[in-house]
Order: sequence, then structure tokens, then C-alpha cells
Amino acid sequence: MSDAQDIRTDIDNRYYHLLMGLQTGQEAAGIEVEGKVKAEHSEQHNSRRKLLDVERIAMRDKELNQRSKLHYLENISTIVHEEVCDRMQKKIDNIDDLSQNVLGMDDGLAAVYDALAIKAASIAKIEPTIAAIPWLTKELMDLSNSPKYRKTDRLGKVVRFETLRMTLSFFGIENLKLLIPMLTVQRWIPKVTDPYPAFKQKLWEQVIATGISCRKIAEFGKVDPFHAYLAGMYHELGKIAITKMFFKYFDNVQQEAMMEAHKEQKREEHLALQDVKIDPDVWLAMMWNQSYQIAANAVQHMNMKRVPIFQGMQELADKTPLVERSPLGRVLEQGRCYARFRVLRSYKLLNIEDAKKYLISCRMPKGAVAALKDVDMRQIALSFGED
Repeated sequence: MSDAQDIRTDIDNRYYHLLMGLQTGQEAAGIEVEGKVKAEHSEQHNSRRKLLDVERIAMRDKELNQRSKLHYLENISTIVHEEVCDRMQKKIDNIDDLSQNVLGMDDGLAAVYDALAIKAASIAKIEPTIAAIPWLTKELMDLSNSPKYRKTDRLGKVVRFETLRMTLSFFGIENLKLLIPMLTVQRWIPKVTDPYPAFKQKLWEQVIATGISCRKIAEFGKVDPFHAYLAGMYHELGKIAITKMFFKYFDNVQQEAMMEAHKEQKREEHLALQDVKIDPDVWLAMMWNQSYQIAANAVQHMNMKRVPIFQGMQELADKTPLVERSPLGRVLEQGRCYARFRVLRSYKLLNIEDAKKYLISCRMPKGAVAALKDVDMRQIALSFGED
């Protein structure tokens, strides 16, 4: 493995673990957590050194018993997680079912993006495609009437947007290109990921940063900024789908197994099943190995006619060498890398030396890093008065 591959794999590993939580990310980055006492310096460790022989014998027997219970629990956990993965794989292999029932993709979304993508795009042509998606209509209208975008007339009276046409005209074509992908991803991201509540926040930070980065980097080449932005916003659809399935199926399998053990009066197995917890390593492995292919499949399933981003996303899934990728595929990879750089730096999980190596390995376009330096990666910047 080359030095460039080494640093990229290392950074990817830090990012994946950050999704589990900051402390997990710090451990993956080799950073000692402040206030965490090392075992060899702990009070418990010192007391163990002073145990009498008879206590050591009792401790040994207790540890042997605990090891036996732990081994049994690990076996039960393995069986549960294997069943979870089997059920997930069946769903993953059915992209129609996954897109509709796991991600919750709307059939009319492709028509919205195709209408936005044409050079002669107009509010009149876009309106019926958005009106066909009730939740999107409501989100846009609520947003236009929110305090953030509230407008007043010459008499100081609040202007309220009562129709979809008014709302769309207020935002304009270019802002809608930014807003709609953002609103769709926000809708799809799982709301509950306990006992890893940080996941949804950390994933969103990466998604929005990638979309913003891709859109900016596209300016340095012959890539449509809207195409680049949409690819960046949608590149983590696989992680969203996997997480939704993993948590749902884990709960289902655990409950079914407990009911069966209770019915068959298998007390030890029932007690062990109660102690089985989600294994983050299995979850991470599923995301690491399959998330980008799922995202590419989901985008292909959308069947957009005027937004050709599937090839670039498939290149990401295939890990095609950067120099062999299509123009959009290169922008997607560069935007993804830059976003990870910014996210990891914001949590102090990337030092300057590693950051330099990482950005060099991403082959960023000349001038792109400087242009991105002062760009806010946490929220999209809408522009008014230009349409």
C-alpha cells in the first residue's frame, strides 16, 4: 500500500469511528482522552497487587466464571448479529424496496431535479414537480415563512407566502438547487440512533460539508456545480440506509429470540439475550464495505435524465484510482476528502502534518484549498436578488 493510500485509509478510519462518538474518534486517532485514568495507575490496580493468596484464588475462580459467561454471551451476540446481517443483505439486494421503504425516496424527486437542471428552468415548470411531493411543498413553504427568511413590506407588515408559487419565486432557481437536496437528506437521516446519538449529527456534518466542498471545487473544472453538489449531498445515502436497517433489525431479532427462548424455557439464553448490545464493529464493517455501492444504486434507481451523477458515485464505490475517474468523479472524491479534513480538524482529530499529507493525496485542484479555506462548511449560503 502506498503512502497516499495509507493516509487516506487512516483518515477514513478516524471518520468512521467519529460517527460513533467523539471519544471513539479520539481513540481511533490515538489521542488520549483527558481525565481518563490509565489502568496501571488506577486505585483498583494498586489494590489488586496487594491481594492475599486466598483472595487471589477466589478472584481466579470468579474470573473463570465470568469468562465462561462472557464467552456464552459473545456466542449469542454473534448469532444475533449474523441474523441481522442476513436480513439486511436481502433488503440491500432489492434496491426498489430499499429506496422506497428504507430511505423513503419519492418517485417524483427525479423529475424535480431534472426540471431544476435544464438551462431554461423556470418556476412555472418546476412548480408542478414539487407540488407532486406534499412533504417537500410543506417544508419549503414553512421555511419561506420562518423568522430566518421573514420579509416585511414598506409599511413594516410581515409578508406571508400563501402559495407554493410565491414560495418558489421567493427562493429562486439557484437557491432551490441547494435547498431541496438538503431537505431530502435531512428527512432521510435516522432520528434515533441510541446508544450512539452522535451519529446523526456527525453524518450530517460530513454530508453538508461534502456538498458545499464539491460545489466549490466544481468551479475549478468543467463540472456542473449543481451536479457536484447533489453528488456530494447524496454520497452517504448508503450509511443512512444501513443504519436504519441495522437498528431496526437488531431490535426485531433480539425481541424474536427472547420470545422464543422464553417459550422454550431456556432461561440462561433468555438472560444472555437481554445483555446483547449492538456491536459497533459489525455496524462499521457494513458501512465500510457496502455504503457507497448502496448510494450509487439508489441514485441509479432514481433514473434522473438530466443529472448524470451515477458514474461518479459508482467510481467512488469501486474505489477507481483518482486519475482514472470522470471529471465529476474526481470532484466528488476531492470534495469528500476536503470535507473529512475540515470535520476531523474541527474535532482536533487531525494534526497539521497528517492534514498536509491527506490533502496532497487528494490531488486538489490548484487554488481550491485556498478558496475553500474561509467557506462555512456547516450551512448552505443562499443568495437572493439574482434570479
